[in-house]
Amino acid sequence: MSQKFKTIYFADYPAESSRQKNLTLAFGVKDDDIYNLVQGLSSHELREMIGHPTFASLQQAAEQEALAVNTYCLRLLRQKHRAIRESAVQYHLPGLPNDGIIFEPIQTTFKGGQAEPLHRWYPFLEGYSPRFVEEILRQLAPDAVRILDPFSGAGTTPLTIARLGREGFYCELNPLLQYLTDAKLTALTSPESARRQIANSLRQQATEFERQLAEVERDTGLEQAYDQVFGDSVFFDDRTYDQVLRARSLIDRLACTEPQIAKFLTVAVLASLLPASRLIRRGDVRYKTEEENKKHHAEFVPTIQDQLALMAGDLEQLTPIGNRPALVCENARNLDQVPPLELDAVITSPPYLNGTNYFRNTKIELWFLRCLHSTEDLAGFRNKAITAGINDVTVGKLNGGRDTATREIVTRLEATAYDPRIPRMVASYFADMKAVFGGIKKHLRHGAVVAVDIGDSQYSNVHVPTDKLLTAVLEAQGYTLEREITLRKRMSRNGLPLRQVLLVFRLALPVQPAVHEKQPSLFPSWHTSWASFKEELPHQQGDFARRNWGHPLHSLCSYQGKMKPSLAAHLVKTFAPTGGTLLDPFAGVGTIPFETALQGAKSWAFDISPAALHIAVAKLSQPDAAACKQLLNSLAEFLQGERVADEELTAARTIHFNGPLPDYFEQGTFREILLARRYFCMHPPATPSESLVFAALLHILHGNRPYALSRRSHPITPFAPTGEFEYRPLMPRLCDKVERSLAVTYPKEFVAGQAVFQDATSWWPQQVDQLDAIITSPPFFDSTRFYLANWMRLWFCGWEAADFRIRPLAFVDERQKTTFEIYEPIFRQGRERLKRSGVMVLHLGKSRKCDMAQALARVASRWFCVADIFSENVEHCESHGIRDKGTVEEHQYLVLY
Repeated sequence: MSQKFKTIYFADYPAESSRQKNLTLAFGVKDDDIYNLVQGLSSHELREMIGHPTFASLQQAAEQEALAVNTYCLRLLRQKHRAIRESAVQYHLPGLPNDGIIFEPIQTTFKGGQAEPLHRWYPFLEGYSPRFVEEILRQLAPDAVRILDPFSGAGTTPLTIARLGREGFYCELNPLLQYLTDAKLTALTSPESARRQIANSLRQQATEFERQLAEVERDTGLEQAYDQVFGDSVFFDDRTYDQVLRARSLIDRLACTEPQIAKFLTVAVLASLLPASRLIRRGDVRYKTEEENKKHHAEFVPTIQDQLALMAGDLEQLTPIGNRPALVCENARNLDQVPPLELDAVITSPPYLNGTNYFRNTKIELWFLRCLHSTEDLAGFRNKAITAGINDVTVGKLNGGRDTATREIVTRLEATAYDPRIPRMVASYFADMKAVFGGIKKHLRHGAVVAVDIGDSQYSNVHVPTDKLLTAVLEAQGYTLEREITLRKRMSRNGLPLRQVLLVFRLALPVQPAVHEKQPSLFPSWHTSWASFKEELPHQQGDFARRNWGHPLHSLCSYQGKMKPSLAAHLVKTFAPTGGTLLDPFAGVGTIPFETALQGAKSWAFDISPAALHIAVAKLSQPDAAACKQLLNSLAEFLQGERVADEELTAARTIHFNGPLPDYFEQGTFREILLARRYFCMHPPATPSESLVFAALLHILHGNRPYALSRRSHPITPFAPTGEFEYRPLMPRLCDKVERSLAVTYPKEFVAGQAVFQDATSWWPQQVDQLDAIITSPPFFDSTRFYLANWMRLWFCGWEAADFRIRPLAFVDERQKTTFEIYEPIFRQGRERLKRSGVMVLHLGKSRKCDMAQALARVASRWFCVADIFSENVEHCESHGIRDKGTVEEHQYLVLY
């Protein structure tokens, strides 16, 4: 483009609409140096630079010089080239030396970095440029090595820190911004040869994207989430919406075999969602006007293809980094729960107190990332966010006292604000800042620099001097303000002068080294109970050692790898208080959560096996007999009225593990199984009652007793069948199993739990919080593969031959063979979702190849301290007739606090 443009607002500019009161300056190629300096300046700053507060005075001066207004302005700007540079730094505290610290105004905004590789992958407008971070370090903290940004946004600070060869740490609550940062870090930490290969794959993906999109089905789960979260709102036209749902399915499939390519493709899709929608970002996100829709409409597929090409080019230009910055926690208010980071500097820009709703503005992207499943999820994010907008205000956030200056501003706002939430927002904002910077103190080394980029605000003609009030908050906690540097000036809509400043602090007194450990006497009540458990091993004693101990629903469906119910019961009794809340992120069929429910505590269960999930759902709520009967009747009618399609038989013959799938059943029985499978694929279980019927059917699929539909096999793992082919009708056996399951009783203490389809290494639901305990048994390093042991039940859940080749690659039991770092998000989220007195207990397997407890303790050390590692002999464990139980030599208990 031969020309570039910059607008200046003048209140008296001759135009009918206030939105049109802008003078547009045109810059030619020879004016690039001037344009580069002024493009980031506000209208207020530009009016100051040219010396004309009104358009009338500017026009009169230009006429006196016999020049066009544009030419006259460019001449003034050229004459004041030096003044424009020096305007960035104008103020230093009395008594402190003026060190000549200079920041170019444009570098303090997103525009300063929007043309740089990586930072143009997604337009996060509430950020600053990499150059700004570099200059802070160069001028204010040249020797800093370990640096934190507690409000990382799209990752500018940690990425810049890593590129400079220093050690970075960051916090970010928004999953979208976490994802963008992680993708950029993946790009920067990949060696050159890998980046070239990824770049070529992205170009190929761009070429084949439209064809691949047509080959996959819509993601029905994402579609259901849209209805739950957004209701009747229509953000896409029908064609684009269909493409978005297919893109989700395509990425999921690709993630199993090419996780890095899937990650970068996801970024390209995220960057394309809003341009291809009926929404537009103008401050906040809103619907486009008719004119804006014509001007700013983008086609979904071509936008993604362009984005992939841009990203491929960037990948080939990058210089790799050695150190990968660490996401230490999502919520910066939880920094006080993390072991000391020993920081040399903090560089950050907290959310401005400007009413922006950072989560509502990214709701489309959060939905696509599966972080929104219901309307409560957005509220959950807002409740955890810094109170920077009126929609973030809740009564529970008004914690902590107010200093005198804040109290005066709040009082004035209470008298004048148009919305009663505004004074509460201001009060909560500084309470949040107090909590964050109070937590940061424990991590600072002596002499550490804390640089805070912040801007002030005004509401109802009341100026809120955010920089002054924040300074008061920090000074009350022992910080000393060393410098206050004006970065940019701007004007509010009603003409009140505002500014963006950089506040530079140090702690007034050196911080005593923090020791992140507790003496045994300070442990919660579980310390004594745990000592008794280790001494007595109660699950091996008396009736607890029996195979069939426990509630009958533990036998709802056989499942390999299930924890012994008596062990689960005693672990829950040891660590989970009655009336408390527990999570099992590797719940399987729900043994630990079910024992939690039986003992009167609230439980959450995660798993990504569809078979295991429905079994867990059925256990964690009391089913309704009438609903079960209704489903059984519907299924029976379906079996009688439908015929098996040739394609179903052909596909079934491709399932061949311990033997061809059809060899397990008599033809009539197999026909009924195929139709039942089709029925549940068409009508997935949506309630605990429906899951109970489904789980009962999974149980009777194979076994060695008359209840089973198969020829003689094994009830846990479908070994190759033997015996005669005998017709075994499905419905009588299913009805009998359901009837027996409905006949069980529940103790009066029973508290219903919740099982959700959830990858433990991804973002946890917002409702999973304030946990008393996390008790889980992740896949053992040398365990047999769960998908192979449960292949027939997974097939019945809808898996096809291709799924068995692809989907298991995303399972933890496969991924952990490459690195235990996949557990990092589990420990990080576990630390943040637990109460301060909470405990995390992992039941693990030790083999000759791997000491899982020691390996995971190292990964967890960034977030937890080790209370104990205890080993138990496995001789008491039953084999259930299965010869290959892996190479586990000992069971281990890793107890973290």
